Amino acid sequence: MATFTPIIEGIREQTSYTQKNNFLAYLLNAFQGGKVKANAEDKKELAAFALAEVSKLLSLIPSVTSYKEKDEIFCYEDSLLGIVMLTHNSPAEIPAESLKEIQALVELVQKERFVENAVDAIFKEKKNAKEDVERLLECVRPLTDEYHRGQVFQGLLHYKAEIGGLPTDSKQVFGDHIASEISRYLRGDLDDTILNNLEIVCDLAKYFANDTLISLLYDVLKLGKNHINYYALETLLEAGKTIPDGVVTALAKDLVYAGLTYSALQKHNALSDFPAELATPEYLAKSDLVHWLVYPTELGQEPDEIEYLGKVKTDEEYSIFRFKSDSDTLSDDLKGQWLIGWSGDEGGTFSNFDLYADYEEKTVEKTLKKIKKKLLK
Repeated sequence: MATFTPIIEGIREQTSYTQKNNFLAYLLNAFQGGKVKANAEDKKELAAFALAEVSKLLSLIPSVTSYKEKDEIFCYEDSLLGIVMLTHNSPAEIPAESLKEIQALVELVQKERFVENAVDAIFKEKKNAKEDVERLLECVRPLTDEYHRGQVFQGLLHYKAEIGGLPTDSKQVFGDHIASEISRYLRGDLDDTILNNLEIVCDLAKYFANDTLISLLYDVLKLGKNHINYYALETLLEAGKTIPDGVVTALAKDLVYAGLTYSALQKHNALSDFPAELATPEYLAKSDLVHWLVYPTELGQEPDEIEYLGKVKTDEEYSIFRFKSDSDTLSDDLKGQWLIGWSGDEGGTFSNFDLYADYEEKTVEKTLKKIKKKLLK
């Protein structure tokens, strides 16, 4: 059995292309970081697997109707091509038929990703005139798959640092489109895809703010969705607008967004709106850690329990916590157990999901010293 046989078998057993890609991404990172070496037999096995998967995807993609599923497959395709590159010194080493299939797959994916490619061209190739933006949106508006329509917003979010460099009339076209989509969302059914798109467009709104968008954001706030309202709040603060009663309080009581809300209000000299009883260092540090933990690559959800243990200081000051979770991202031996995490006052927020029991001493003070020595060097 070659070194990577178990991993390849694990990938084959997965039905989710996101999970398949996670396996491949791990392999690629291990290779590129020099943590894993592959001999000739290993490379042969990996290459055979990747090329066989390329052939499967070539026939699969045209039959998939959901663009979200296609997008997951595209990520997997990208990782497969990374494996092909790592296992061959040059394209000349790839069998002719396989090389032809790779080229066909790349062309197919490029054709499918016409929205993403158009956004890339606007920012990478500076094809950003008003007519370029209008041409992109003319392709987007007929789409009935909401996830597919939302790719224009995903693209804008990716290039948010460069939005300021767009011509004024191009920004206006994007702003009008965002306002139109928000209005359409608010009139329809708010399923998970729409809510996700709404969260992104409210985040983008600050870069395209106009009177129509500002007015619509007040309507968005009435939905009471904190993961959306935080971004609407940011835009309204930057526009110097008043925040409706109850919005800040709701966000402050939400551990995922409390710390972010405090920082946004602080930036705009509006901390008087934040509930004083929640404006404590411990609560804000807890919020910082919880916001980190809800990322899909971490717990993917809020911890079931979380407790503050105390502070330690190294190169920065850390607030130390222990938490429990039943998240599927945790192995069975970690689920429901106290785990260690910390929030750094200079951004060093993290968790290795270490078991608290492995560091627990007779007193909390001694436990904190051990955590500092072993985990925060």
